[in-house]
Amino acid sequence: MIAKFSLLALLVVVASASPVTQDTSMVNYGEAVEMFLDAWKKMLPCGYAPDNIPVMAPLTVDFYAFDYNNGETNIVGNVSNIRISGLNNFQVLSGSFNPNTLRSTYDVLYPEIQIFGSYEVEGVISIAGFPVPIRQSVLINKKLTDWRFVGDYTFAQSLSNSNGLRISDFNLHYFVGDVKVDNWDKYLDIAANNYFNDIFGSFSLLFTQEIQPYIKPFYGKYVLPSINNMLSNLSLTQLADYFASQAEIWNNAGCAVQS
Repeated sequence: MIAKFSLLALLVVVASASPVTQDTSMVNYGEAVEMFLDAWKKMLPCGYAPDNIPVMAPLTVDFYAFDYNNGETNIVGNVSNIRISGLNNFQVLSGSFNPNTLRSTYDVLYPEIQIFGSYEVEGVISIAGFPVPIRQSVLINKKLTDWRFVGDYTFAQSLSNSNGLRISDFNLHYFVGDVKVDNWDKYLDIAANNYFNDIFGSFSLLFTQEIQPYIKPFYGKYVLPSINNMLSNLSLTQLADYFASQAEIWNNAGCAVQS
């Protein structure tokens, strides 16, 4: 399912798309994507059960337990009462589709993502080969502002089906204006909590910068092959038809819930 954030995420939906029969061939691909994004935004506060899309404005997780074991890293824990708001408040700052070159560009901004909840974890993690015990019980209060996705992708003919599509080139850069962390670990005092919150906030911004060179290779290896496999069964007209038809379905669902 896609989270209408970057247009690439958009294309991930194709992986679960079923063939469409409604004729919306008069709508071109750029217009269909615009319709899809607008309908996605309106639908998120309600979700859409027929497509197994949960309520995502806000997105909530009551409880999720985990038990991870890998070499010297062995941790157990859980997250609970997670609430992520702002996923439906994205803004498409710009976007374009050139029908001659089949190149799409996108610039999408999330003004604010707020995360509340809690997690508990206990065990041992391996750092540089040394086992380090860990024990945390944390209330989560984290805010991302101006989370921005900028990039482009180009359609080409599928390598396995002359009537299908593939993404021949994909670029994505994402930026975060600021990260505010005000978590509270009950095992730490005020000074220690403040120190780690500052560290986590600064590290999040640094990580955003450092990871940029690895984004394109990651998508190329782990994401695009599955997307291209599904796109190989679709022409550009059929893909536009899917987005336009899905937008109409979600609009007709009449979500009136305010997030």
